[in-house]
Amino acid sequence: MIPMKLQGLEQTIAEITDTARNLWEKGWAERNAGNISVNITGLLSAQELELFSNSTIRPLPITCSPLADQILIVTSAGSRMRDLAKNPWDHLCLLKMDTSGTYFKQWPEKSREPTSELSTHLAVHNMLIRTKSAKKALVHTHVTELIALTQIREFCSTEALNRLLWRMHPETILFVPQGTGFIPYILPGTSTIAEASALALEDHSVVVWEKHGVLGTGTTAADAFDTIDILAKSARIYFLVKQSGIEPEGLTDGQLNELMS
Repeated sequence: MIPMKLQGLEQTIAEITDTARNLWEKGWAERNAGNISVNITGLLSAQELELFSNSTIRPLPITCSPLADQILIVTSAGSRMRDLAKNPWDHLCLLKMDTSGTYFKQWPEKSREPTSELSTHLAVHNMLIRTKSAKKALVHTHVTELIALTQIREFCSTEALNRLLWRMHPETILFVPQGTGFIPYILPGTSTIAEASALALEDHSVVVWEKHGVLGTGTTAADAFDTIDILAKSARIYFLVKQSGIEPEGLTDGQLNELMS
């Protein structure tokens, strides 16, 4: 149940819970896999901002000047998506940045720690603000089909991955014309993967982390999920055809150009 003082977040919470449920039902959120964040700056009233007044000031893991005075809602570390879908406020927390983007306050203060991928979420939201993007939401999940593709060396590059995914289904190039970025394996939760993801997402809506998962952006959590879902379907089509013993034919260059014209 949403606290009475935060009724203005009702739509955002509904989108987060629906997305969490979809991730679990897709089989992309084993145990506590995955995390979600949304920039909710401007959705809280002055009275609601008083919720942070008694919270402890804590240093951010990375400095994010464009995030100054911004507010994010993020999943808590260790949260299961299936549990988040049922009881969102047991698995979410609000983070309010200070005027320099160096420190933050958390509400509820006694809730769990923010996601272990907080550095990546901060770096990407920082980039989205700096580039004046309309995107507000990030979704990280373990898409089985896309992880499987990164176990095949020939697809472990941005160019090769997009060439395959675009050719498997017309909707992919129509709805994800910028394709997906590819990031070679980096230890999760580090500033290194945060920086690499933010850089790749300047040109793409989604990045695939080798042998790990996917990070997608969107105007809402549902929007980010939809983009990831389209890419997953293309990967699934590839494997289904391969399992039949046939090499997938895919769309031709001419057909792809026709779709984009």
